[in-house]
Amino acid sequence: MCGTDLRLLRGGLHDARYPVIPGHEWAGRVLAAPSRPELVGVAVVGDGMSACGQCHMCARDAYNLCAALDEVGFTRQGAFAEVLCIPAANLRPLPGNLSGMEGCLLEPLCVALHAMERAPDVTGRTVGIIGAGAVGLLVAQLAVAGGAKTVKLAEPVKLRRQIAAELGLVACAALHEWRADEPEIVFDATGIAGVYPQGLQVTRPGGSYVLIGYSGEDRVTIEPAIVMLRELSVYGVLSGYGQLDKALQAVVSGAVRLAPLVSSPLPLSEYRAVLGGSDPAPLRHFFTIGRAAGLG
Repeated sequence: MCGTDLRLLRGGLHDARYPVIPGHEWAGRVLAAPSRPELVGVAVVGDGMSACGQCHMCARDAYNLCAALDEVGFTRQGAFAEVLCIPAANLRPLPGNLSGMEGCLLEPLCVALHAMERAPDVTGRTVGIIGAGAVGLLVAQLAVAGGAKTVKLAEPVKLRRQIAAELGLVACAALHEWRADEPEIVFDATGIAGVYPQGLQVTRPGGSYVLIGYSGEDRVTIEPAIVMLRELSVYGVLSGYGQLDKALQAVVSGAVRLAPLVSSPLPLSEYRAVLGGSDPAPLRHFFTIGRAAGLG
C-alpha cells in the first residue's frame, strides 16, 4: 500500500483507467503460465509495466514515457485482486532470502534506481533526501552505496527518523536544519506539492533538485526566479521501468536493506483500516502490508 494507491482510490490519479483494481507493489506465486510451465509454483516478483514498443518515446528507449504504457494497478487489474495476470517475460524469481513483503518493496526500489540515473553522479557529493518514507529511505541507501560524501534526510515523522537511524542514516525533523550546509543534490520523495518551493530554497546554488514523489493535480505557487538566481537544475522522475534486475542485484548484494521498511503485517480483515483512517499521511511513504499474494 502506498500514497499513490490512496490517490487512486479517491479518484485523483490523472492517468488511471477507471474502473481498476489497485495494487502495483506485489510479490506472488505463479498459478498458471502456458508459455513458461517451469514457472508454475515459483515465488516471483515482476515489472508491472509494459510499453507498446512502437511510439516515438519507445523509439528513444524512454519506455516509461510510452504513450500507451500499460501498468498493473493503474491501467490493468492489480495485485489487490485474488489473481493477477502479467506477461511471463516480466517475471523474475523471488530470491530465497527475501520474504514476500520485502518483495513488494522492489517496485519502489526500481523507482529509486531510476531517480539515481536521472540525477547527477552522487560520488563525492553532499546529498539530501526530503521524506524518509519507503522511496526516500531507498534513495538514501543507494546514495550511500554510490559513494556520496554525506547523505542526510529531512522527515517530520519520528518513526521514520528511527527507521533511518536503524539503517545508519542521519535524519533531521525540518528542512531549515539544512541551512548551515545545503546539499548539492536534493531528492524530493514526499509527493507533497508544497514541499517543492521549500526544497528549492535549501538546495545549494548550482545544485540539482530531483522530483520523485507524485503530487497528483495539487498546485503550489513558486517564484521561477529561485531556479534562475540559484542556477538550479530540476529533474523529474517517472516510474522505475526496466530496473527490476538492478533492484534484485542491489538487494542480494546487501547494498540495500528492505526489511526495516516493512511494517508489522496486518490481517486482511483489517484491510479497510489502512484505507479509511482519518489521517492517511503516515501511510504516504510507509508500507503497511497485509500479505504478499500467495506467499502467506
